[in-house]
Amino acid sequence: MTDSFSKGPVETHIGIIGLGAMGSAMARRLLQSGYAVTGVDVRAACIAELESLGGRGATTAREVASASDVVIISLNNVDAFRETTTGPEGLVHGVSRHAVVVDTCTLAIADKAHAAERLLARGVRFLDCTVSGNRNSILDGTLTLYASGDEAAYRRVEPVLAAISGSHTFLGAFGNASKLKFILNHLGTIHNAATAEAMALADRAGLDLGHVHALVTQSFAGSVVFRARGKMMLDGDYVSSRGTYGVARKDSRLIADFARDVLVPTPMFQAAVQMHIAGMAAGYTENDTASLFEVYKRSAGAECRPPQTPRIE
Repeated sequence: MTDSFSKGPVETHIGIIGLGAMGSAMARRLLQSGYAVTGVDVRAACIAELESLGGRGATTAREVASASDVVIISLNNVDAFRETTTGPEGLVHGVSRHAVVVDTCTLAIADKAHAAERLLARGVRFLDCTVSGNRNSILDGTLTLYASGDEAAYRRVEPVLAAISGSHTFLGAFGNASKLKFILNHLGTIHNAATAEAMALADRAGLDLGHVHALVTQSFAGSVVFRARGKMMLDGDYVSSRGTYGVARKDSRLIADFARDVLVPTPMFQAAVQMHIAGMAAGYTENDTASLFEVYKRSAGAECRPPQTPRIE
């Protein structure tokens, strides 16, 4: 490992903990940018995919950390986060004091802060980072990333962040990136449901959905979510993004707690969450939330597509 990132990307080793929809896309972008990448995931298929791209698979987070200048964490639940950061084979036991940990998970700030304290005791900087977008956003270079915490550490890893995102912004004090993410996911959940509802309404009204999608996207009423997930609804493709209903299953609780803590009512968000729960109950849990279109169509008595099998188990 190197003590500085100034000599170019090929001399900076990146570790990725979690090779799911987002982590695997980050790995692909980093490898394309000339970085050496080592990754770990509990799923053998995810390790095999990384190795097929030229990366190296590992068996523990500790092993990943020991080989890396920068460690990116991309996990979807707090138990996995705790195990891979501070557990017996966690990265805290193998990471170099010169490394920077970039955590992109959506978690309670207290959980991130605990890991940050444990790592700081070893001289390791931990950045609270969050992202907006999906797998396709990473692959096409439009992902937005937000960082908070130690600004010197952020400046040090800017070239790495640039490789996995279209833009990245430093937000100051540790935890600010997570707070912004709660707001983004609050809006995204509402936009998902609103997009599916509008497309189902247009479908029931007998309109050409391709035409509707194009016109709404160009209008004041359009949104990035409508453009991206509306296109997935048109194509009937709910698996290529590798997205799931994770926000409704996990993040909605974090957002509700956050809103309650700051005393802000969120009735529109709660209504949208209920439709996501309906999607999971209908069997679409492992599909992208664009599949809410099928849930709305079914509610309106129309024929709908069944849940699709994910590409990576």
